[in-house]
Amino acid sequence: MNNKIRNSIEHYNMLPEGASVVAAVSGGSDSMVLLNVLNSLKDELKFTLCAAHVNHCLRGEDADNDQHFVEEKCKEMGVPVHVLKVDVAAKAKESGEGFEECARRIRYEFFNSLGEEIIIATAHNLSDKIETFLFNFSRGSTLRGLCSIPSKRENIIRPLIDCTKAEILDYCKKNGIEYVTDATNADVTYSRNRIRHNVVKEFTVINNSFEKCAGRCISAISEDEAFLSSLAREYVESARCQNGFDAKKLAEAPLPLKRRAVIRIVEECTGITPEYKFADSICGMLDNHGKIQINGGVTVRVCKGILDFPKEAEEGKISEIVDGKAEFFDSVIETKIVNIKEINNLQNISKQGLEYYLDCDKIIGRLVVRSRQAGDKISLKSRGCTKTLKKLFNELEISPEKRNSVAIFADEKGVVLVEGSGCDSRVAVNKATENVLLVRIKKCGV
Repeated sequence: MNNKIRNSIEHYNMLPEGASVVAAVSGGSDSMVLLNVLNSLKDELKFTLCAAHVNHCLRGEDADNDQHFVEEKCKEMGVPVHVLKVDVAAKAKESGEGFEECARRIRYEFFNSLGEEIIIATAHNLSDKIETFLFNFSRGSTLRGLCSIPSKRENIIRPLIDCTKAEILDYCKKNGIEYVTDATNADVTYSRNRIRHNVVKEFTVINNSFEKCAGRCISAISEDEAFLSSLAREYVESARCQNGFDAKKLAEAPLPLKRRAVIRIVEECTGITPEYKFADSICGMLDNHGKIQINGGVTVRVCKGILDFPKEAEEGKISEIVDGKAEFFDSVIETKIVNIKEINNLQNISKQGLEYYLDCDKIIGRLVVRSRQAGDKISLKSRGCTKTLKKLFNELEISPEKRNSVAIFADEKGVVLVEGSGCDSRVAVNKATENVLLVRIKKCGV
């Protein structure tokens, strides 16, 4: 086992000389083997080692016992250990994340906090890799998902990735390595446990070398995926242009490369991995034009031969008007109250460029400038009817990505002024007006 793990470390170039390694140790058989083998190799391979354990506070006394077990074993081995005890269920509820997502984030934030330029070693093994392959396969994954768990990603390494669970348990038995067992691992109501205890077992009946053969299959898939991805990267770079990506150039690629190139572009520009159906929809737009919203609320557009990602302005933005001044996106707003007698020609009181006049005494309560909100409407004197801002923006052909950056002035009763359109009839200046609110909107740099 030591030689097999050493060979994996060298084959996948996991550990540069002088590395600082944090071993993620749960106390289970996999992580205890990882800790023992790394501890035996640290002098030979010239790296420093410490352990890290996260108590998720999910199994009460059992979780605390696991923590104490890890602490005692690390003490016996002379390996420094760092422990984080955190109520993950409460944290997930607080953040709105899924439980697994939250737990993983907390674990890796903790691991990475233990030093600069550290390498995190986890105990994922070949059996885990095969189970992940089958799980992704059952969900209709692409080739990328069928590559399953990589041996190395960024600063995370998996020295046990070529070892099966059976080999790990046998090593524990022969070397007297103690470990704890999580009772939930036997619960087949969990999909991964069902795969482990039922599906893999049936495949092994068909082929008693199933795990070895499946590992070889995954390796071949990974090599193919790496090659296709490298070609897709070349297409991405050849299509890159000043304002986005050349849609025609991307459209020329064969579909497997086109789809990979599109996925890579979306991930690079937005941080979102598009669902398969959306990747194909984007590919279909490349020869023509169009716009769709994909998962994560990201807008993807092909316009005038360019693939880009128009961004809507921030929703819910509110700017207070303090001492007659406010900033709203790229605009500077100034307000001033003047008496009607200071204005020479009442008949010319109207929207003048980016200047607006409102009857100050008809404004109710506090006046703010904000982005649009659901249900906003305005009764423009010039139009003689009440319209929702959604309908008004449609008529004015204001693109969706720009609508949130249109300055909306509102008091406690509702909208009183829409930038570029005018004021509401409720606050319009007339012959009975005494005090006028002058609103001036100036775009930065203009």
